[in-house]
Amino acid sequence: MARLIAFFLLALFVAPVAASAQQFNAQEQAEIRAIVRDYLVRNPDVLREALDALAERTESERWRRMRSDPRDFSLGPANAPIVIVEFFDYRCAYCHAALEWVSDVARTRNDVRIVFKEFPILSEESMEASRAAIAAMPQGRYWQFHRALMSYRGELTSERIDRLARESGIDVPRMRRAMANDDVTRLLEENRAMAVEMGVNGTPLFVINGEQVSGFNRELLDARLREATHERRQAQR
Repeated sequence: MARLIAFFLLALFVAPVAASAQQFNAQEQAEIRAIVRDYLVRNPDVLREALDALAERTESERWRRMRSDPRDFSLGPANAPIVIVEFFDYRCAYCHAALEWVSDVARTRNDVRIVFKEFPILSEESMEASRAAIAAMPQGRYWQFHRALMSYRGELTSERIDRLARESGIDVPRMRRAMANDDVTRLLEENRAMAVEMGVNGTPLFVINGEQVSGFNRELLDARLREATHERRQAQR
């Protein structure tokens, strides 16, 4: 494994050389690679630093994508210094329990934006409910529908989903037509791929300014939110 990592990093270090290969003949390129490889072998800390930097860059890019996808519904100012991303499933009891906390934060904190990531993993009912919520988003009643779906404790049959949508002020036939769109499928697939990248296999997952909090524990979430608030204030000094 170490050798694979070393050669991977070696490729990264000499990429500019490869891009300008016409400036060096084959022997010169081989000598350059040998010099760089020898340096990395003699200085293993450089390998560790490079791996750490690569991991940090990957995580930073993932967080940027996670918090800024315009297809996701969000509550709060677009430029809020604190961002909470929630991955959830409409059939998840802990997600149901978290609804009150999410609603409280949205209502009381004008420095927080909450991004909602549909992540249906528990059942076909979950999938249908998420497709319906995404499809209904252009109608401007997502939050009302989301709360209705999260608050309902029975089986989320197609009939029940339609009824909750109608009670939320949604044009159900229009929603049903939109549910078949490839864009809905693509968003759900991308959400799932992002969760897999992070090693997530359960709901809810909260990501607060890049830090993960798995499951619903109000005390832990409040503590992490306080930390994020403190970090923001420190950065402003």
